[in-house]
Amino acid sequence: MDEEQIRKLEPKYTGNMRHLTEGEAYAIVNDPNYEGDDDDSLLESIPGILLAGKRPNRPQ
Repeated sequence: MDEEQIRKLEPKYTGNMRHLTEGEAYAIVNDPNYEGDDDDSLLESIPGILLAGKRPNRPQ
């Protein structure tokens, strides 16, 4: 990982109290529970029915 990628992780994971090592940053990014900061991932976590605005249980 390059220095810029590591610095982007620091505020969230250390509260800017210390610098992450390359090994720590690598472990965070490769953790199966890690969610990156890309905007597309926000929409992926919203169920499609909410985005469509339909109510499947309501007669029309």
